Amino acid sequence: MKILGVFIFIFLLSISLSVFMDILLGFSLSQALLHLLNPFWVIESGEYVMLALLLLLTIGQQIVIIIKNKADKSNGSS
Repeated sequence: MKILGVFIFIFLLSISLSVFMDILLGFSLSQALLHLLNPFWVIESGEYVMLALLLLLTIGQQIVIIIKNKADKSNGSS
């Protein structure tokens, strides 16, 4: 769970840094958010698949760790 929290924290920090830099450059907030989303408009389907696999790998790893911990606790209690 800690890894997922760190992943989300770094993700939010990078988004906020990008938006803040655009605002410092003189863009409005709406333009800064559009600049943030622009790379997702131009990527192809293969890149969407790789992005989805990266997210599934990160989340799936956490699910496997949680399931293992629950199985270890139930086996140790018996």
